[in-house]
Amino acid sequence: MREKKDLGDLGEKIAEKYLKDKGYKVLDKNFRYSKLGELDIIARKDDNVIFFEVKTRLKTGPSDFLPEDNITYDKQKKLIKLSQIYLSKHRLFDRSWQIDILAIDVYRNGSFDIRHLENAVGDIY
Repeated sequence: MREKKDLGDLGEKIAEKYLKDKGYKVLDKNFRYSKLGELDIIARKDDNVIFFEVKTRLKTGPSDFLPEDNITYDKQKKLIKLSQIYLSKHRLFDRSWQIDILAIDVYRNGSFDIRHLENAVGDIY
């Protein structure tokens, strides 16, 4: 379990540097609300609030499974609810917002690939 948490922490560090390099301003990290879950990174770019779900995987060989494949329908519903709670708590009602995914493959040699899936989670009915 510790190994998985360490990998997640590494992924979030990689993600934060990536976002800063791309001109995002990080507003918050690891926003937790009751048992609903956690938002990994909340950032702003221009006048938009972007909620980032960071998924990190240790890539040890060929695989068709991607880190972003872990974002189930239930997880998407939770991300939307958490985002709405965050906007409400911080009085950001008038801001446009979206949920992006940062999918990171980390290799044993320390290198990594990152995929930024913009507006990846939308309204679910």
